Amino acid sequence: MDMASPLILVANPGSASRKYGIFQGGSEKASLHIEYADTTLQAHLRVGGVTHDCNLHIDKLEDSASEIARLFHEYNVLSGNETISAVGLRVVAPSSFFLKDHIVTDEIVQTLSDLGHTAPLHIGATLAEYDSLSAEFPSARFVFVSDSAFHATKPDYAWNYGIQLSDSDKYDIKRFGYHGLSVESVVSQLRQAGKLASRMIVCHLGSGASVTAVYNGKSIDTSMGYSPLEGVIMSTRSGSIDYEAAIALKKHAELTDGELETYLYKHSGLLGLGGTADIRELLRRHEGGDHQATLALNTFLHSVHKQIGAMTTTMNGVDVLVFTGTAGERSAIIRKKIAAHLQHLDIHLDDEKNNMNEQPESLISIAQTARSKPIFVVTTNEARQIANRTATVVQHIKN
Repeated sequence: MDMASPLILVANPGSASRKYGIFQGGSEKASLHIEYADTTLQAHLRVGGVTHDCNLHIDKLEDSASEIARLFHEYNVLSGNETISAVGLRVVAPSSFFLKDHIVTDEIVQTLSDLGHTAPLHIGATLAEYDSLSAEFPSARFVFVSDSAFHATKPDYAWNYGIQLSDSDKYDIKRFGYHGLSVESVVSQLRQAGKLASRMIVCHLGSGASVTAVYNGKSIDTSMGYSPLEGVIMSTRSGSIDYEAAIALKKHAELTDGELETYLYKHSGLLGLGGTADIRELLRRHEGGDHQATLALNTFLHSVHKQIGAMTTTMNGVDVLVFTGTAGERSAIIRKKIAAHLQHLDIHLDDEKNNMNEQPESLISIAQTARSKPIFVVTTNEARQIANRTATVVQHIKN
């Protein structure tokens, strides 16, 4: 680690958690995760390979930024005279402007704020986090890091909906795609390990979920579109829904535009179908014979299978399947259920390997032959991608 390198703080705010990391010279010094356990806030600080459960002096998740400096100093991540030089914040925003990373200015903040209604789960949290962090670290440079930038390589025919092109261009209504930082991390890790294939499908399965086609290390298409609502069914998001079905829902439930948006983003998906957003709980109920849980899981899996099929077709085949995201990395049963319907693609999962994936870039497919393609489980590292791109933007400004 280059101790002369600037310290970079990475912030990845979510609707139910806050994730932070300190990076220096491309290496992570520590990570901090603050989240609710039932109604109580808890914090886990990982440094030097050891995870510490930390006491917090706050009661609200929104106040997490005020704890960062104290905890990092208390656990000797930062010395008394060290300061944060730059802060990188993940940005999810439907906009051609935010297909690139930006040094934060008042004008950039206003541009993002104006887009708040297009990604309500993300933009509000990002702006609130920026306000809190800029108050805590007033001398640091801030960078908004695009979650869509990785998808900028998509061919022109993968960008548009079937609406008038003049309106699509005028109003900036495009299929921007998201989870780019996650997929970029997967590509980077597999490339470094010498395992990057020509045609790769990446299934990011977390609270948000997407399927991406990666050809020679570049995004060709992805299931999310204008907003992070489109594509596969997610924890609380509906995934793709017919416009007329959404209008019918709005009419019959007597919802305003804002209420419909909240319904589709926060009260749908697995939560709406199965009564819980926790896929582990659905699996437990499914094993116990609960019909509603089984229906919710099967509907989710069906939506993933359809997207894998679509992405396979965009590349005229698939050479490697990758699972990442919380459920993708941790749920052997979800991986097994998905792979079970992909044998026609010569994708065959090894049960023993699937249940024991503990190493980076874990291979969970059966022994590779001409008719057996690799299946990897890769732990995504969005924080490292944010730190690297933040450093690149700041260095470019200096030069």
